Amino acid sequence: CNGHAANSTIETCNSCNCLDDGWIDRHRRDSPDKPMLFTENEGWFQPWGEAVAIRTTADVAYSVAEWFAGGGAYHAYYMWHGGNNYGRTAGSGITTMYADDVLLHADGTPNEP
Repeated sequence: CNGHAANSTIETCNSCNCLDDGWIDRHRRDSPDKPMLFTENEGWFQPWGEAVAIRTTADVAYSVAEWFAGGGAYHAYYMWHGGNNYGRTAGSGITTMYADDVLLHADGTPNEP
């Protein structure tokens, strides 16, 4: 966090691999009494001006296995399908799709480039 959050705030990992990028080690050092939560295992991330990076299913699955082997307590799977909301599951005014270069397209079909 930026240091302005309440003491009870739990920092979460938003990354492609929380072990490889050092997040798990930092969390254990800085917040040993708080659970490790992986809220966005990003299927892609595109810095401005760079090519779209598409992760393989195997890479995402491996990062989840490493996460739980490293002591992770929670992993959100909604990024496997791009954070998409189906049917009427999104709130009013919330987009139903924002990432389609992830493991499952918005219609549920596998992304097999």
